[in-house]
Amino acid sequence: MIPTFYIYVDGCDLCEIALNLRARIESFVASYDGRVRVVDQREQAKDSSPDLPAWDLGVNFEFESLVEAEKKELLLFFWSLSAEFGRDFVVGRTSVYGFPEDFVFIMAAEPIKPALDFLTANKRKA
Repeated sequence: MIPTFYIYVDGCDLCEIALNLRARIESFVASYDGRVRVVDQREQAKDSSPDLPAWDLGVNFEFESLVEAEKKELLLFFWSLSAEFGRDFVVGRTSVYGFPEDFVFIMAAEPIKPALDFLTANKRKA
């Protein structure tokens, strides 16, 4: 099984930024010719729950479909979005059982190196 990697905005309270954020992401990933796919999936709200429903907004990609320079470019793009929108992003991948495994966060106020190291380390594991 080829794991799918993802970069999603952290949080569920996205109503005020979702349209603009999605448009920015779609515009950026257009040059990847389908190798990076936009994800915008929101769970249905449960009437009895006071919590906001989960909302996955970001991108999915297969590790092997991108060269190192493209992975770096993708991470730097989301790092800049973090500064622009004031939101953090999470980088992870699907486990062999199909469950998400969050590994590292992209935050404008923090160095991007941990995210770059994560994708580099997975070069041999993916």
